[in-house]
Amino acid sequence: MDSKRFKFIIAALTLLLVTQVLAPGRSAAAAKTIEQLPEPEWSYTLPEGYTFWNTLDSLQNKERMFIQLSKKAKLSASQTKYSDKVYASIDRNNGSTSWVYDYSDIANDKPFTASKFFSASNGYSYFYKMKGAIAYDFSVVDPKGKLKWTKNITDSYTPLVLDSGNIVIRSYVPHKPTSITFTEYNQGGKQIRKLNLTNKWTSGILEVLPNGYVTHELPEQGSISIYRSLSALKTPLVTYTAPKSMKNPYFEVKSFKGGSFIVYLSSKNGKLVIGYDMKGKKKWVRTLNVNDQIDITGNNYLVRNENTYRLYSKDNQLLGKQQIGEIGDKKWIYHMTPSGEITVEKQFQWQERPPIIDENLFEGDWAREDFYVLDPGNLQIKYHLSTLWLDQKAGHMYIYAGNGELYLTNEFFDNTLTKYILK
Repeated sequence: MDSKRFKFIIAALTLLLVTQVLAPGRSAAAAKTIEQLPEPEWSYTLPEGYTFWNTLDSLQNKERMFIQLSKKAKLSASQTKYSDKVYASIDRNNGSTSWVYDYSDIANDKPFTASKFFSASNGYSYFYKMKGAIAYDFSVVDPKGKLKWTKNITDSYTPLVLDSGNIVIRSYVPHKPTSITFTEYNQGGKQIRKLNLTNKWTSGILEVLPNGYVTHELPEQGSISIYRSLSALKTPLVTYTAPKSMKNPYFEVKSFKGGSFIVYLSSKNGKLVIGYDMKGKKKWVRTLNVNDQIDITGNNYLVRNENTYRLYSKDNQLLGKQQIGEIGDKKWIYHMTPSGEITVEKQFQWQERPPIIDENLFEGDWAREDFYVLDPGNLQIKYHLSTLWLDQKAGHMYIYAGNGELYLTNEFFDNTLTKYILK
């Protein structure tokens, strides 16, 4: 490592009180400063051969956490293979009564084939993966880790877990589909509906949103239509056509609680956000900068540009601003959890060494990690952790579940998950 890094002789879990870089108008009183991590609530260690993988996209319901794993298997005396088609369910209260669900075929799984995991708020888990060129499996597992049912699908398809817990599967023949079929199942595997759409519906991009709304985008016309549900496709709530000045626009529809929604429009020429009420009436329009990105949290929407953030209500009222770190510092990592919590972090900030080092006492280099939790209602800083870690202990995956509930696992020795409650 760089010989200029500075050795700090303090415990690796000591938290520093650091000067915070706040947006204009913000005060340090908004942050809860913590000088030392509390005692862990519990630690959970995975079975041998498994490590945590992609914890950034972990999912939670009220009682459990669902995390993707990596499995190492020995195919022969000289050959090993890894699979990421494994998931763990961990009890959030005590880390016990956990299960690991393995839907891999370690000898035949191919890298980069379609595979994904979903979880509903009541603890059911949903898995799909490619079995061959046009064959797929879609499986449902109950909160106890028991396989409930599997559907075999031979067309290209995209599954979606609705807010209600039902599953909608859109299937079609790729490249030039003559029809698109939507099949809806409840969690018991019972078919609720099957809708086969032809003619105009095979043009463009047809999707279902988690709240049940249906969007039909026609890129060549630069337009998008939004429908109330799969049962109400005769008349759209809204049909929006992009301004002619916006070439080759990309559309995205994001819904708020209660049925109101926004249409997000992006092109090389600019970006727009258009707000609608639940009846499809246009309420407001906001022009964004080319580099702005948006996310929904509850009934608000967040606009971010690198490490600066602005929060607006569904009625387009500014609720708060925040800046983390120096303007232009692109090393900050932003994440919004499935529950709408906002976190920002920066790791591997190696410290300089002193000019003279006693090699007999030297333990290694230290790196700082900063982790912020922002209030999803006004962007005030709720928590700021600034920790120092020694050499290989540096680098962590943070999972924030709200109300001060924080989970940590090390990036390099990532078979143990530890829970803390920040106060």
